[in-house]
Amino acid sequence: MYAQVALPIPLDKTFTYEVPHGWNVVPGHRVLVRFRGKVRTGFVVEVSDSPPNVEVSPILDIVDPEPVLPEDLLHLTRWVAEYYLCSWGEAIKAAVPSGLFREASARKLEGPRPGTVRVRTVRLRVPKEELDLRLAELEARAPRQAECLRVLWERGGEVRLSELEGRWRIGRDSVRRLQAKGLVDLVEEEVVRDPFAEVRGEPPDESPLTSHQEEALRVVQEALEGGFYRTVLLWGVTGSGKTRVYLEAMDRALKLGKGAIVLVPEISLTPQTVRRFKGWFGEQVAVLHSGLSEGERYDAWRMVREGMRRIVIGARSAVFAPVPDLGLIVVDEEHETTYKQYDTSPRYNARDVAVVRMKMSKGVAILGSATPSLESYYNALKGKFVLVRLPERIRGRPLPEVEVVDMRKGRWPFSDLLLEKVRERLERREKVILLQNRRGYAAFVQCPDCGHVFRCPHCRVSLTYHAAGRNLVCHYCGFRKKVPSSCPNCGGVHLRPRGLGTERVEEALERSFPEAEVVRMDLDTTGRKGAHWRLLDRFWSEGDVLLGTQMVAKGLDYPEVTLVGVVSADVSLSLPDFRAGERTFQLLTQVAGRTGRGDLPGEVVIQTYSPKERAIRFAVNHDFEGYAEEELRERKALGYPPFKRLLLIRFRGKEEAEVRQVAEMYGEALKSDRIEVLGPAEAPLGRLRGYFRWQVLLKGDHVSLHRAWAEADGRLRPEARRREVTVVPDMDPVGML
Repeated sequence: MYAQVALPIPLDKTFTYEVPHGWNVVPGHRVLVRFRGKVRTGFVVEVSDSPPNVEVSPILDIVDPEPVLPEDLLHLTRWVAEYYLCSWGEAIKAAVPSGLFREASARKLEGPRPGTVRVRTVRLRVPKEELDLRLAELEARAPRQAECLRVLWERGGEVRLSELEGRWRIGRDSVRRLQAKGLVDLVEEEVVRDPFAEVRGEPPDESPLTSHQEEALRVVQEALEGGFYRTVLLWGVTGSGKTRVYLEAMDRALKLGKGAIVLVPEISLTPQTVRRFKGWFGEQVAVLHSGLSEGERYDAWRMVREGMRRIVIGARSAVFAPVPDLGLIVVDEEHETTYKQYDTSPRYNARDVAVVRMKMSKGVAILGSATPSLESYYNALKGKFVLVRLPERIRGRPLPEVEVVDMRKGRWPFSDLLLEKVRERLERREKVILLQNRRGYAAFVQCPDCGHVFRCPHCRVSLTYHAAGRNLVCHYCGFRKKVPSSCPNCGGVHLRPRGLGTERVEEALERSFPEAEVVRMDLDTTGRKGAHWRLLDRFWSEGDVLLGTQMVAKGLDYPEVTLVGVVSADVSLSLPDFRAGERTFQLLTQVAGRTGRGDLPGEVVIQTYSPKERAIRFAVNHDFEGYAEEELRERKALGYPPFKRLLLIRFRGKEEAEVRQVAEMYGEALKSDRIEVLGPAEAPLGRLRGYFRWQVLLKGDHVSLHRAWAEADGRLRPEARRREVTVVPDMDPVGML
């Protein structure tokens, strides 16, 4: 027998190995093989009895007794590899916990795996009546044994051995003597590492469903019961009860014996989502996201694979959770860019993978949003998705009123109007959310005498100023330096911070409202494990103002919030991206939806230098359809998605001339009558982390794009390697079904 093994390396092929006689190897097994002098972990993807034309090496070991990857995920990862132009092994690596791909030692052939945790627990065996008698006997001649019994009784009859030894200084010898007397049991058991184990679920909402919610559930249940594929675009205004639809749909899926996955765009939303879903489904819920430790993630993944948890909540990578009999995937805030993997292969979009997975499994995908991506909306208009609308907020609550302040006539960072409205909320003990979508204190530091701007020596970007420690920081490579006392260009000593970040807004808030409790939420305050949860709990319990970047605009539900302020709506409008307007509209509409979700009405103040921009004009009236109509008309004229597909090819290397030349060779080779080639050109970030970057952008249908890429790369890849230039293809997420 011979096995095709996928390895997590950027070579678009599998490798043939001989299966030793008598070994039972099937697709999905994790194996150890020798590859280029090293022992590597790979996954068996196919087994046959057809011998290859060349001599092959044998599999060295089978890591696990049972296949790790189920058949449906093998099919899904193969599609991911083909569509997103990466190797099958790289796609599989994204679908399993990182510990499963740790390298094996060349000398030792033990299978690399995350370890499980086992603890020894001491349990009381006797009732209270006998315990009193035994305590009286032991007090005089064995006081440590008596103390152990007393502790066990006070702690509910069960205490970990390590806790007895550490906290009460009760040694193992005392425990063993009690065990010999039949008074206690010493048991060893596995502990599931679950940081959400102590989270209490919110009581389920038992209020009657609205007619629109009922219709949405009817559309979902029809497909669940019929056992056929369907993607539902659930377009509901903020506060319209989309989460209730998710919960009811998952409840019905579970009653049909099916499992479910819920994807959220930010780790910060996970605790709030877990509370809601635990209230409905209790211990059925598992959490999978990158913020967990390796062991926590492995334990949750294993519980799901073994069918002990049937509902998974998580960020992007949870779309690959090995849920048995998966029947439903919910993608909340489906428009969010965080569902796209940008940094490493495979560069997939979790929303699109969810749709494909449900098509393969004949299940239901629910894509929920108040501001759907134009790709998903267009698919719904064309009948590829089923469009279901929730046009009104629950309980008849009105959408918030939005006012725009033209900051060309105002003063930074707060207009008089925003200051007045914040003051009113603080006096009434109501809560405020402020959005400033740029972290740090200032965007850059400049010398007013000569205009010099401090830039990163490794990237072609200005250094962001952070007031804490007076540091200049590159948010791309992490380079940092102290702000010098003078300009290195002209010697000037009047260096000035320019632009506005969350730190500077926080400083201005504390100056204007010293009595207010301000909670700042950005990448600088949420770096530590569990920080998102702690900050949101602090805001909920004692905070007055939640200030942050775009993470405060997504999914947060606090009825006490009656005012949202957008400090600068222009930050995202200036990005070099054809979707910049769409993302600005989505961000403004989403953050506006954080207010007025309780019995009190909400208000929104948007500060901008561009009050007549399309995104801002339509966001004021919560008018998604109007915005989509104009934007789609423009996209069609320019040949951008959803009317054409995009393939971005990036070139990266240490020598700029070599990178440019390779980009030019590819640009010439990619020319075709069926596709449009833009470039080659220097990337928007022309130098990043010490590497020079160029790019070529292709437009066309995905079949033509894949064919053109395969032909050009097949000819030119050896030349790119010779010049030490990395070539990376990246398919744009477009909702392809």
